[in-house]
Amino acid sequence: MLKQKKAYLCFGGLVVGLIISLAVAQGVKYSSTEQFCASCHEMKFAYDAWEENAHGPLSSDAGACKATCVDCHLPHDANVVTYLLVKTKAAVKDVVGHFTGPENFDWVGNLEERNRYTYESSCKGCHKVLSDNVMHEKYKKGEIKETCIDCHHGVGHGYYFRETVERLFGKKEVAKK
Repeated sequence: MLKQKKAYLCFGGLVVGLIISLAVAQGVKYSSTEQFCASCHEMKFAYDAWEENAHGPLSSDAGACKATCVDCHLPHDANVVTYLLVKTKAAVKDVVGHFTGPENFDWVGNLEERNRYTYESSCKGCHKVLSDNVMHEKYKKGEIKETCIDCHHGVGHGYYFRETVERLFGKKEVAKK
């Protein structure tokens, strides 16, 4: 009788664990869509800028491939635990920003630190072959320290994204942080 109880408990635990795992996986999948990211009003301007840019929905017309928010803003060379930790940290930061107000967030400063929020592994994951030019050759040889984002800073949201951020949030509002 005791063995049968243990078997039922183990089976029940496996079923509950499976259900929780599937629910978490579905949550990760849902929260990785660009529609989810744009559902917060403070990210709407970033979504609009992405939508009109090279890696947005019209990307094939521009000769590029579509990339979603998580394609650029989460690491692609990380194990699943690190990936989920980075995703959770970003989500917590976004939720805090939602409740404290976007005007209290240093959007311009965030642009200056864009390499912390855009991952080199993301670029390399899609762009396995780089066009032939002097800088790409130096990059491949490790002769320069610049990242993809250092040279191609406008690729995700456009080269005028900084002006949009400054117009929306104002330099004075940003400077008081």
